[in-house]
Amino acid sequence: MSHKTNRQIFGVPILLGIATTLGLGAGLIGDGGWDGVAGLLLAAPLLMTARFWWRAPASTIRSEKLKETPEETRSQRVAGSA
Repeated sequence: MSHKTNRQIFGVPILLGIATTLGLGAGLIGDGGWDGVAGLLLAAPLLMTARFWWRAPASTIRSEKLKETPEETRSQRVAGSA
């Protein structure tokens, strides 16, 4: 188990919070081009959420591959080539 720093743990959530705050401010204060900027900044948390819902993290994929037995892997290769 590796030790993670506070920056590694809280970095992305803090950046998403800042982007959301800036997006809300740009949407309320600005007009015209600012509305597009606000939309992009407010979409960032939604895009990150969608990414993690639809795609499993790499560590989960690696751990599932490690659980496979050699026979399962061999049978998958044979079935895939047929």
